[in-house]
Amino acid sequence: MNEVLLSDSEKEILEWMWKEDKEYSYKDIAVRFGEDSEKGWKKQTLSTFLTRMEQKGVISVRYEGEERFRRRRYFRALNSQQYERKRAEHLLDSYFDGSLSRFMTALNGGEKLGGKEADELRKFLEDM
Repeated sequence: MNEVLLSDSEKEILEWMWKEDKEYSYKDIAVRFGEDSEKGWKKQTLSTFLTRMEQKGVISVRYEGEERFRRRRYFRALNSQQYERKRAEHLLDSYFDGSLSRFMTALNGGEKLGGKEADELRKFLEDM
């Protein structure tokens, strides 16, 4: 996944898609967000959002019909846990070179963990 930061509009589409775990046709999405909806987004705008979301890896797209004539597109969102995991992985890779220990050090301000915090972390790791 390239980038996991979403615009407010992309988040709105994703959150709407999370309401039901299903594929949505472009028409389904256009009814909710397109020109005739409260949002009133033009077809080009909506298509741009969906393309960016696919590039960011938060939705998948399935085409129905011959490749030359891709008339029907179906979209499925990652579930919220998959999305949060991708965001966390991106944060770890982008800012901490993939190092969990560097992340934990930064998170704790370079200080040692207190007894209670260390115990909670040990329990968490044992339960994994």
